[in-house]
Amino acid sequence: MSEEEKEDLRRFWGRVVFVLGMLAGMFPMAVPPLAIASLGQRTARLEVLALIVFSVSVLPASILAFWHRREAIAWLLLAGVAAAGLVLTEQHVLGGRGTAPDYGSDYLFAIPLALGIFGIATEWMGWPALVVNPKREKRVL
Repeated sequence: MSEEEKEDLRRFWGRVVFVLGMLAGMFPMAVPPLAIASLGQRTARLEVLALIVFSVSVLPASILAFWHRREAIAWLLLAGVAAAGLVLTEQHVLGGRGTAPDYGSDYLFAIPLALGIFGIATEWMGWPALVVNPKREKRVL
C-alpha cells in the first residue's frame, strides 16, 4: 500500500469516527428540554447538567474536528471531564441525593472522552487533516 493510500485510509477512518460523534451528538437533542422540564425536588441536578454539557458539546465539537482537530480535541476532553466530574460528584460526594434521569447520563462522559482520546492519538501519530484544503494540496479525493 502506498503512502498516499495509507493517508486516504487514515482520513477515511478519522471521518468515520467523527461522523459517529456527530450522530451521538444529535441523539440527545430532544433530551435537554426533557431534562430541564423534569427538574424537580427528586431530580439529580448535577447529572442533568452533565447531560446538557454533553448535548451542547459533542455535535459541534465533532463538526469542528473536520477543520480544527486540536481545538475540537480540547473541547471534547473538557466536556468529558466536566460531565464526568458532575456525574461523579452527584453519585459519590453528594451521595446521589436525587434520582438520576433515565437518559444514560451516568456514562455520557465516555463519548466525548473517547472522541478526544482518539483525536489525541491520531494527532500524535500524524494522521492527515479530515478535510483536504485545496490551497495546500492539489490532489482531489
